[in-house]
Order: sequence, then C-alpha cells, then structure tokens
Amino acid sequence: MALAASAVASFEWTVDAARELIRLRYDNHDDFEGFTASPSQCRRKWYSLKYGYNNLKRLDTIENPHD
Repeated sequence: MALAASAVASFEWTVDAARELIRLRYDNHDDFEGFTASPSQCRRKWYSLKYGYNNLKRLDTIENPHD
C-alpha cells in the first residue's frame, strides 16, 4: 500500500520505530555484505523504482483504447 505524501512528510521516528529499523537491518545484515552502492545511490534507485511503480499504476487505471 502506498503512503500519501502528507503521511510520509508527517512521519516522526519514535524510539520503537528506530529500534525496529535497527533490528531489521541487523536481521538482514548478510543481505548487505558485498553490496557496494552508496547510500545516495540507493536513495536515488529507491525513488526511481517508486516513481516507475506509481507511473505504471497510474497508466493501468487509465482506459487504453488500444489495449
């Protein structure tokens, strides 16, 4: 489920949320070994994937006369 931009903008990190993020990262540590992309590269890729997904969703809801 996609979050609305206002929901994302109003998100605040609680102590429990931060602990959960740390736990998830710890549990998935092996998946990050050897992964050489920088944080900014990951961020750009994430937003690119998100944009592409939202664009496909938008196109899927528009009636296409050429199907």
